[in-house]
Amino acid sequence: MREQVAALGGIRVLDLGRVLSAPLCGRILADLGAEVIKIEPPSGDDGRRFGPFYDGVSSYHRLLNRNKLGIVLDLKSDAGRRTFTELIKRADVLVENFRPGVLDRLGFPPARLLELNPRLVAVAISGYGRTGPLADRPAYDLIVQAASGLMSVTGPDGGPAARVGVSIGDIVPGMYAVTAVLAALHERARSGRGQYVDVAMLDGLLSILESVAMRALLTDEPVEPTGSHHAISAPFGTFATRDEPIAIAVANDTLFASLATALGHPEWTGDARFGTDADRGRNRHELRKELEAALVGMTRDDAIAALSDAGVPCGPVLDVRESLRHPQAEARGMVRTEADGFPTLGSGFRIAGSRADTLPAPALGQHDDLIAGWLDEPVRTGAGREGTDV
Repeated sequence: MREQVAALGGIRVLDLGRVLSAPLCGRILADLGAEVIKIEPPSGDDGRRFGPFYDGVSSYHRLLNRNKLGIVLDLKSDAGRRTFTELIKRADVLVENFRPGVLDRLGFPPARLLELNPRLVAVAISGYGRTGPLADRPAYDLIVQAASGLMSVTGPDGGPAARVGVSIGDIVPGMYAVTAVLAALHERARSGRGQYVDVAMLDGLLSILESVAMRALLTDEPVEPTGSHHAISAPFGTFATRDEPIAIAVANDTLFASLATALGHPEWTGDARFGTDADRGRNRHELRKELEAALVGMTRDDAIAALSDAGVPCGPVLDVRESLRHPQAEARGMVRTEADGFPTLGSGFRIAGSRADTLPAPALGQHDDLIAGWLDEPVRTGAGREGTDV
């Protein structure tokens, strides 16, 4: 049987990330088998102070920093900068999410990073990127959600605007950073050259606005919150049954015909208000009334069974605990338990070469004793060595 090789085996990542976006990028690379060295200041990553806590350690920090090695470097000191300089020469990837200019002032602007190691893939995540009138502004998830327009289309039907319930303003750029790292490593395998990658939180959110952005660019219609319902397609949202709500997603005429038949109302397909997806979208409030009148005599589970048998996409509206404990999440390993009993989340992909085990996030400075060994290695500034490219 062929021995499984880590997908990113041989790739060394310096993770200067703080709190969420860059640490998430580093975590995904670590899950794929890269050697990720988390570099923290003596005070530690701010994320270490976020609850809830498990045996006195931040669960937030543990989730985002598993499978990493951890060292402490004071980049404000000469000794810390010297060590960091030598680590850069022996790394493949650097990921950070400081405000633009912070690393520059410490003596490591983009040109200097690539001068030290021409094969380095350096990824910087910031609120607004290194260019533009807001480049020097600090940003958090809430600020970029508000600035991107995402909040303006999130919330109850008709408003007011609301924040998405997870820090998507950090998560999206963290995932974009992973994509950029993999693409840059692939390009480096051909050219032998690294590059500097500029990832902005605001850019990330603007880039995922999909149909919302297209409506804003191409029409004069209002672009505002529609609650759990889609602004264009219908029925596409949550609907009341006799006991619990149900989510239904119908975005074409064939599925609508199947839904109408399954609920005993085939005449809906001949109703001029509901003839096409565009018609249904324009008349989604009227359609909702008709649909909920048909569902009122059914329990949530009965409705799901009837619609699923007809091939209509539907499902229950679960809370977070119900979702994490669902048999599907269990079958996919989406809740894992580390060696000390700490429950954590699984990965969002299944691919050969990802880690099967889960190593706890390192304690502050846990692997400082490995620094000397790393610095004894040859630098990675020439043609490279076997195993350092993907």
